[in-house]
Amino acid sequence: FNYTPSTHNVVEVDKVGYNWCLINPIEATVHHSGKDQMKLVEGMNYYICSLPGHCQMGMKLAINATSSS
Repeated sequence: FNYTPSTHNVVEVDKVGYNWCLINPIEATVHHSGKDQMKLVEGMNYYICSLPGHCQMGMKLAINATSSS
């Protein structure tokens, strides 16, 4: 994820967190370097920006990772 760290962040969340724009699970790590790399697991991977209003305005991403075989 490439972004301006002073105006955004990235949090990996579960489906509930994605749907409701909540940091869920609560112990999720908030990434704020501006150049964050995430290792995808097979299946659904959910990410949001947790700054106020950002996720609600669409700053969220759901990725369905499939195996390469």
